Amino acid sequence: MRKLIAVAAALGLVASLSAAPAFAAKPKKVHDSFGASLAPFPKLAAAGDPVGLTKPGCTAGQEGVHWVAHEFTAPGKGNLRVYMEGFTGDHDLYIFDGDAPLYRSEGGQVPVGTTEVAAPEEEIVAPLKKGQTVTLVACNWLGQPDVVAHYEGTFK
Repeated sequence: MRKLIAVAAALGLVASLSAAPAFAAKPKKVHDSFGASLAPFPKLAAAGDPVGLTKPGCTAGQEGVHWVAHEFTAPGKGNLRVYMEGFTGDHDLYIFDGDAPLYRSEGGQVPVGTTEVAAPEEEIVAPLKKGQTVTLVACNWLGQPDVVAHYEGTFK
């Protein structure tokens, strides 16, 4: 009789555990920024090295001088939003996978001296897979030296 009660209790416990709702993993929220003080890189297409053929836009300049990079690995599947706002001049954003540009934001900014405000002035929303590592790049095409890029996202 004791064995029967023990078996019934064990089966009941197993049944209750299998009927319990599975706990979904809590989405991971990411929010951070990176930046540097950078010199403008107003490179025009030149003989033998037109802009965009070797590297796009101001990424053809020198890292740490014209552009700053930050490596990001997605903690899960989700969208990463990278943006810059509140600057003067022309700054650009890129997302690279190795040496290949995946996404770019090379918007023309509001000319200095106007009352028009655009926010954010540069923005990329990139879908990423769990474990995908990309390089976020912010650069100074022809603007103020302080370049700050923000990134945020929710990943499952």
